[in-house]
Amino acid sequence: MVRIQLHGRFALAVDGRSVEQALPGRRGRLLVALLADARHGPVDRRTIVERLWAPATPPDGASATFTALLSKVRALAAPAEIRGRSGLQLVLPEGSIVDGAVAGAALHAAEAATAQRDWRRAWTEALSALFVLQRTFLADFDEPWVLRRREELAHDRRRALTCYAEACLQLGPTELASAERSARALVDEDPLSETGYRLLMRALDRRGDRGAALEVYERLTRVLRDDLGAVPGPVSRALHAELLGAAPSGRG
Repeated sequence: MVRIQLHGRFALAVDGRSVEQALPGRRGRLLVALLADARHGPVDRRTIVERLWAPATPPDGASATFTALLSKVRALAAPAEIRGRSGLQLVLPEGSIVDGAVAGAALHAAEAATAQRDWRRAWTEALSALFVLQRTFLADFDEPWVLRRREELAHDRRRALTCYAEACLQLGPTELASAERSARALVDEDPLSETGYRLLMRALDRRGDRGAALEVYERLTRVLRDDLGAVPGPVSRALHAELLGAAPSGRG
């Protein structure tokens, strides 16, 4: 079985034995990471070469150097296979695990469960996704494509936080503290998105602090006005009106 860790420090293990240090240098590790992250099909060989030499332009002879690198990586990564010529794809033996793929599947399942209002499953799957996504993607690399991928994965993390916070709200009092923490994280990470503010308002109200929930709405109003010249949308305004008019109850 092959295990590949993309979030946090890059790691490659074959049958429980760490082999990432045996790969041929930084580019060897990046090659495995790039292909492990590309789960939807082959990656063009020219694209791989450009990414491995970025931010510099690949020098004359880079193609030949890459061919030698690829040969070494293929031997060291077995039983994983790198198939193809013009387009390369990593094929793993059955039972292998790539943490990024696990997180992606869990996020998809969490969003599906949320749509179906299956809150216990949404809670479980969102937490599984967050366990991976909370760690920095390829923390020991800073290549341009890695930085771009981190931005994409930050969006995935916010999606997982949204599912998790919503599930926590629906599962009852014992999960309200987790709902509040997740909602605050959403607001911190994306201050112009109304979703986090609404989740935080609901969590605070459910915990019995309606005044704090209304203060969150005022904060949202200020941020949107100052940064975008806009006002909260109809869903946020409706929640605000509900909190103003409802009896103290902690309604969700």
